[in-house]
Amino acid sequence: MTLRVVFLSDWLGNPYKRLLADHLNQEGIEVKEYFRRNFFLPEVFQFIGVGNPGILHLHTLHPFLLGRNPLFQLLKILLFISQLFILKLSGISTVWTVHEWSNKLGSNRHDLSPKTIKVLSRFINGFITHCPSTQAEIAASFAVPDRVCTIPHGNYIGTYENTISPAQARAELGIPAADLTFLLFGSIYYYKGYLEAIDAFQQIHPDRVRLIVAGNPQEAGLHEKLLARAQENDAIQLILKRIPDDEIQLYMNAADCVIVPYKVFTTSGIAILAMSFGRACIAPNVGFFSDMLDESGSFLYDADHSDGIRHAMKVAIEQRNQIAAMGDHNLALAKQWNWNFVAKETVNVYRKCLDH
Repeated sequence: MTLRVVFLSDWLGNPYKRLLADHLNQEGIEVKEYFRRNFFLPEVFQFIGVGNPGILHLHTLHPFLLGRNPLFQLLKILLFISQLFILKLSGISTVWTVHEWSNKLGSNRHDLSPKTIKVLSRFINGFITHCPSTQAEIAASFAVPDRVCTIPHGNYIGTYENTISPAQARAELGIPAADLTFLLFGSIYYYKGYLEAIDAFQQIHPDRVRLIVAGNPQEAGLHEKLLARAQENDAIQLILKRIPDDEIQLYMNAADCVIVPYKVFTTSGIAILAMSFGRACIAPNVGFFSDMLDESGSFLYDADHSDGIRHAMKVAIEQRNQIAAMGDHNLALAKQWNWNFVAKETVNVYRKCLDH
């Protein structure tokens, strides 16, 4: 019988799930995707069937468990765990890919309590992480080292159009060909450290170096703070909007180096995207970044040092002649994380969960 899998998350417009589902299909797995609902049992049973073995694959966890007040949060937790219990009795296993674990939005969200984690550990049959650091953290937090594995985040090579040359991209953005160009890319939140990165760039006062900030501010006050920081600095170019998929190549190919200065993170699709376009990176030397990037392709800095990111930018400027080769190295790394490999490893997790 064909194995059926339900994907559940609150993502919109992210290609990760589509790429994984397409390649799981090639492995003989049927996948149905649903947007996150607090009561998801009917959708799971409708697709997999009552009494049939199958997989509920969660790509987000916290939205099912975190509430606007303690009572509402408790009700959500009880509903969520009750559904996992019923699925387990029916022979359906639950797998969670830990895309997000750290509390990124501070006081706007509540961490999971140790009691909640202890109960969840009984009903999540398999945990997939994207790097060894997160694997170790989840194994320790849930006390289930035998149920946690690492499968690399799949690359985005060929996912987005990549036909424009760097010279064409720079001409369209009005960037001189000789200028070293840094890029901050993607939806903008305070936790991503973009404001601090701009401040660090401002302190360098470099010649023939530019900074592009391309993405849509998602939190109150960010838009105004970004405008204020870029005011009267012609070396900073702001494109404060949602970047359509067909424009991603414009910014990636115009850049020499993509900065990923996150202060709180579990994984980074932007880092994988930059590598897929053959770009060098600047990132904190910890967690996902220290596991997946190396000094041959990235400028890694001490996240605990207040001057870390500024120093990394200065080193990149000093070693600008090496940046193209560093980007080639990152592209070679990203090619290893192809979706055929990711899908096969994911199927192995499914089979292991069902066998137990």
